[in-house]
Amino acid sequence: MVEQLQIRSVSFDTSFLLKDDSFVDRVMDALARDHIACFVTATVASELEQLKIWGRITESTYKKAIKRWTHAHATVIDFKNRLLSDALGQACIRSMEDHGVPGNHVVNDCNILVSALKNGVDLFLSEDFHFTSAITKEVINEVKSAACNEYHLMCDTSLYSIDTRSFLEAYSKGTIDLDIVRSRMQRSQKK
Repeated sequence: MVEQLQIRSVSFDTSFLLKDDSFVDRVMDALARDHIACFVTATVASELEQLKIWGRITESTYKKAIKRWTHAHATVIDFKNRLLSDALGQACIRSMEDHGVPGNHVVNDCNILVSALKNGVDLFLSEDFHFTSAITKEVINEVKSAACNEYHLMCDTSLYSIDTRSFLEAYSKGTIDLDIVRSRMQRSQKK
């Protein structure tokens, strides 16, 4: 039996928005067509702006990323409670370190995960290993467990983090095939 997840909301990573691949635009078209609620965390919005300011991406690449998220009618979300956000971010970093990923490499990644979890996002689209690995799913479960008592929404969330091609393979009319998503999670650690 195929296990399906009805998608309520999707959030985007910087790597997804910047990927030079027409498949990203196909994803955005599908999300807009099916009226799926879309979000970008404040951390991702800030990263895009900083990359443009530092000259690491061109003005046209920056505008293309913004155009992508506006095409899907995405809004910017954040985790307003800084004290709890920091505590959950630290729990995420510790969990990443426990799984062999250096903590100093995932500070922004953990901020993004915590904001997505707190806001009840179902699906996170990324091209970054920190988000698409099986390790990340374990980290998400550990952070959810740590936050569940304080934020009930985080108890019930089922955040999955996948790349563009996995999405296109698993997506159909507002749902994703969880068997496909689980089979495509990368098992190895980041080099």
